[in-house]
Amino acid sequence: MKRILILLYCLLPLLLCAQGILSTLDDMHKVVKGETWESIAAGHGISVPDLRAANPDVAKKKKLKKGTLLILPRKPQLPEYAPVAEEPAEPAPVIRTSIPDLKVGVLLPLSDKNMVEFYRGMLMAADSVRKSGVNLDIHAWDCGSTAAQVEALLPNLSELDIIFGPKDVTQILPVAERCREHGIRLVLPFYSGQALQDYPLVYNATASSTVLFGAAVEKLMKFYPDKNYVIVQSGKEDKKGKILRETLVDALGQHSVSPRTLALESDDFAYESAFNQFRDNMIVIDDTGIPSLNILLAHLKTFRQTHPQYRLSLLGYADWLDDADRLMEDLFASDTYIISPYYYNVLDNRIKRFERIYARNFRAYIGKDNPRYAALGFDIALYFLSGVSSMGDTFEQMQGSLRQEPYQNWFRFEPGTGLSLSNKFVQFIHHTTDNKIELIR
Repeated sequence: MKRILILLYCLLPLLLCAQGILSTLDDMHKVVKGETWESIAAGHGISVPDLRAANPDVAKKKKLKKGTLLILPRKPQLPEYAPVAEEPAEPAPVIRTSIPDLKVGVLLPLSDKNMVEFYRGMLMAADSVRKSGVNLDIHAWDCGSTAAQVEALLPNLSELDIIFGPKDVTQILPVAERCREHGIRLVLPFYSGQALQDYPLVYNATASSTVLFGAAVEKLMKFYPDKNYVIVQSGKEDKKGKILRETLVDALGQHSVSPRTLALESDDFAYESAFNQFRDNMIVIDDTGIPSLNILLAHLKTFRQTHPQYRLSLLGYADWLDDADRLMEDLFASDTYIISPYYYNVLDNRIKRFERIYARNFRAYIGKDNPRYAALGFDIALYFLSGVSSMGDTFEQMQGSLRQEPYQNWFRFEPGTGLSLSNKFVQFIHHTTDNKIELIR
């Protein structure tokens, strides 16, 4: 045993030397034919300057010779990777499927009697919603008609869930900015412009003429594509009439159809030439004014008397509803379809009851404007207060399932060209030749 220990002691330096040689050989490279400094460096993942520096004697020569041993510099040791602690993710926002305690703001110029009537209609709707168990915290401000007046009220709006108003165009933008900052729904009952198309959660309850007539013409092409369309030119500049005319012409053009045209003050022969004896004729005048309508109705009455075989219908505007009582007989005789997003049927028992409750609550009668402001206030408040309280943050996706029972205004909000939503509901109030009124939706 003692001899073995002495032998190991003598061989230990040789073993250590051999280990060093092997380690050194692991860091050597034997040049083969065709290799270059660049190919060797690339093959071992080192740089050419470092390889040359480790072999100064060989680097002096022009070319590498086959069989030459090169020392490979050791690669730099990378520092150990220390993972960076990730910041805790923000918690996902809580999606409310209902809001039983709803904070509501109302911004209206309450010196205007129509706005007072509108607000009273809203209060009647709020009473109906409260009966379903919803707690409504309503804050109403008289915001006047200037931007400065509404800007003074902005600090009061941050904690609200929904705001109705304002009416004045100059006041809408600062309120919309505040709503965008705090994720508040903004309902504009009277604004029909497009300036807020890039604001989310903004609802234009009153559609622009472009949106309204676009939806109406779409219905015409769906329900009555085969009629002979005749455009009566009044010769007057009328913005709404121009939009309807151009929208209709474009839609017919997509079906490779050109409408016939007729000057309002033309004679009987011109009217007969424009109409088609064998097809239903839809007459569209490019003027919303009552004077032009009166002239057209007189022409149509005479024409029907002399040409009873022609089937004539008239397409009209909601503006005519203000004179509907006086014009009712002619509207029936002309088989008139009035384009309108609203209809207030004074003969409906529900409407009569609504008017009685309004008179009892506020000791006043509902005005005769079209649309009725009290009914508009009720319908729009009922739609949003019941919808948002029952659907919460899912209201935008689920509102199409709302069961509406309005007194006057229906709503179908859809995105426009931007982020805001417009009411694209439209109907035809059809005055039939047998003296009945039907709503075509």
